[in-house]
Amino acid sequence: MRNNKLFQVSTLTAFKNKGYDGIISIEKMLAFGDTGFGTFDKLNGEMIIVDGVVYRALGDCSIEVAGLADTTPFATLGALGKCEGQILEINGDMICAGEKLNHAIAHPENPILARISGEFESIEIHGVWPQKKPYEALDKIVSDQSVNVLKDISGCLVGVFCPASAQGINVVGWHFHFISDDKKIGGHVNHFSARHLNVDFNVKDELAIIK
Repeated sequence: MRNNKLFQVSTLTAFKNKGYDGIISIEKMLAFGDTGFGTFDKLNGEMIIVDGVVYRALGDCSIEVAGLADTTPFATLGALGKCEGQILEINGDMICAGEKLNHAIAHPENPILARISGEFESIEIHGVWPQKKPYEALDKIVSDQSVNVLKDISGCLVGVFCPASAQGINVVGWHFHFISDDKKIGGHVNHFSARHLNVDFNVKDELAIIK
């Protein structure tokens, strides 16, 4: 059943090998889930999928709604479905946040899809502008992006956890994208600080590549 799987477009290895050209439409991708994240053709923005709507965070982290005909080279999504909600206090960088989530959720061998909402004391995010061929390495592109540090902002993280068995297929550990409640700003999350966040999560049986 699709509800028991976390899906993704392409693999991390292919993507990091400058596989930035879109290979599947947003419309087709949405048949596999209502929550997730990724990027767009030629790295034209960070993708955040919330409640079946696909948002694009541009290089300045401003938000627009993506078109169904847009394409993606790499994305991860699933059906959030019936959630096991918890209230957690999460402070610090991504490693610290991941450790606290792992302790609370405790499913180290399974993919996990989560939506984490509340008031963020501080959150650092970045977007990305579209790239031109010949493409540069992903690490170089990311290091060239400017960051936004937001204070006292309400919003949600879309989070995905992949176990060690996903090495080369997806990012091992936790990975988050953010969008504000007013849908005006968002992007890839570098680190954040918050208290009393509501964590809705769904433990998946497997990670599957969209064919």
